Order: sequence, then C-alpha cells, then structure tokens
Amino acid sequence: MTSTARTWAAWLGLYAVATLFFTRLEALPALRTSHGLLVYLLLIIGASRYGGRSLSLVMVALGYLAVDVLFVPPRFAFGATKPLDLLMLVGFLITGLVISQLVAGLRRAVHVANERSDDAARLSSTRMQLERDASAARVLRDADRLKNALLLSLSHDLRSPVATLALLSDPQSAFTPDAAMPRVREQAERLGEFIQTLQRFASSGAGSPLEMARHDASALVYTALRSSAALLHEREVRVTWPTDAELAVHCDFTLALQVLGNLLQNAARYSPAGTPIDVTVLPGTHLTEIVVADRGPGVSDADLERIFAPLNRRASARDAQQERMGIGLSIARTFARAQGGDVRYRARDGGGSEFVLVVPADAT
Repeated sequence: MTSTARTWAAWLGLYAVATLFFTRLEALPALRTSHGLLVYLLLIIGASRYGGRSLSLVMVALGYLAVDVLFVPPRFAFGATKPLDLLMLVGFLITGLVISQLVAGLRRAVHVANERSDDAARLSSTRMQLERDASAARVLRDADRLKNALLLSLSHDLRSPVATLALLSDPQSAFTPDAAMPRVREQAERLGEFIQTLQRFASSGAGSPLEMARHDASALVYTALRSSAALLHEREVRVTWPTDAELAVHCDFTLALQVLGNLLQNAARYSPAGTPIDVTVLPGTHLTEIVVADRGPGVSDADLERIFAPLNRRASARDAQQERMGIGLSIARTFARAQGGDVRYRARDGGGSEFVLVVPADAT
C-alpha cells in the first residue's frame, strides 16, 4: 500500500469511528450539534494537513452528510426542514471548504519554501565550493609566483659566489691559499644554502614552501651583514635597536635574509663611498621594521613605482652605470609579502634613501 493510500485509509477510518460513535450516542441528552460540527471540522483540518486537497474535499462532503443525518432534525434523514438548520449546514460547508483551501495554500507555500530553502542550500554549497576552489587557486598562484621569484633571485645571486670561487681558484690571482680558503669555505656554504632552499621549494608541491618560525631579529641582521661582508668591508655599518627587550620576528629566515641582504647590497652600491649605512630595528605591536638607510641620491617620485618593477634598473640621472638593484626590489617585495610583511621606500631626512623590511612581530 502506498503512502497516499495509507493516509486516505487512516482518515476515512477516523471518520467512520467518529460517525459510529455519534450514532451510538444519539440518545445522549448532553449531545449538541456543536459537538458534531467541532469533531468533523477537526477531521477536515487534519485531512487537509496530511492528505492534501482531494482528501479534504471528500472529508468536507462526508462531514456535511454526517452532520445533516446525525444532528439536524429529523435525525437519520437527509435534508434540513428548517431555514436555520439549512443555514448552519451551509455555514459548515463553507467553513470546511475555506479550511480546505487555506490548508492547501499553506501546504503549497511550505512546499515552495522548502524548495527555495533547498535551492539556497545548494547555491550556498556551490558558492562555498567555488570560494574554496578560488582560495586553492590563489594559494597555487602565490606559491608559483614565489617559486619563480626565488628562481630569479638565485639565478642572479649564484653569479657572485661562482665568480668569487673562479677568481680564488685562478693561479694567476694574487690570493694566497691561506687567504683564499676561508673565502672558498664561505662561498661554498652560501651555495649550500641556495641548494637547500631550492630543494625545499621543489619538494613543497602544491603546499606552501615557507618555513615560518620565531627568530631573533638581531640574528637576522647580523647574518645578513656577514653574508654581505664582501660588499660592505669598506663601509661603516651602524646597527641600532632598543636594548631593553629581545626582538623576535615571525618569518621564513632564508627568504627574510635574502631580502635584507638585497637592501644592504643596494645601499652599498648606490651610496657614495665613505658614507655610513645605518640599520635600525623598530619594534611594533604587530609588525617590526628593519630600516636600511644610506646617503645615496634617493629615489624620485617618477622612479618610485619603477624601482619595484621586476629586475628594473634604477632610473636616475646620477646613476651613470644603470646597474641592476641586487635581486630586484620586486622579488624582495614578493618574498616579504609572502611572509605577511612588505618592502617599502621612504626618503631619508637630510638626503638619501630608507628601504624598510617589514616582518610580522612575534610576541610569544
């Protein structure tokens, strides 16, 4: 038996039970017509709610028949003889039809609301999936951009240790073995760091190649200074930071070191010989700034956007050689932003440039 047939059988059974009950109580003095009207109206409401409009209309007709036969004089006869009784029956019929119509309308409204709710849930699910796909695509795109920037950086920076090793190994050079071996070891260690970084990025797959961790800002600064010692050996570098607290940053040490080394090398290349380079660490609640300041020619407003273009040359009338700016400020900014930081420029008071590496602070 189908669900619809079971519903019809249940409500028609209830109707039969109620009618049989009223038939057996025909002589009960307290029995009133209102009792029958109430019971059969409740049956009409229930049939409309659970059985649909067809069952409700059948129940209206059967209820009308039962009220007429069982409660309207003469009893057990069809058809009212008094106008008031006829008016009551017509009122009952109209009320039943109105109830049937209202409940049917409510059923349709509930059905439409459920369909719209299902559609909204499907749309929401689809939207969430699209957002997840878009987020995954952004992660992949950012990771790919970061890897490309690293390859450009390393392809540029590898020239320096390779050229240094070639010079140190040249029999015609003026370097003695005792002087050359420490430099060879230093450059070999630098090449090893490059290779480890490449391996880490190559094995990262679709995930993030970053190794974000807590690091001491002073270790980052002094490591960058040692890595750039060849360019800075004839320059005075003054380092300043607050001494009342340990400064910790949250970063990928290798990439942050690349960025800071780039800023130091640019300061050495583009500022006059004999002028000092100032490195200042400025702590903040959420971000820490590492400022590399020089007394070079500065950057004009027209060149400000171009210096962060990929591997751009510094466009200034005072730069006769038009050398490349290290690994490129665009790559440096890419590395910094991948870690939640940035690379910014601001003019230095009294002339010169201030390039700022911004990294997240770590207060834990």
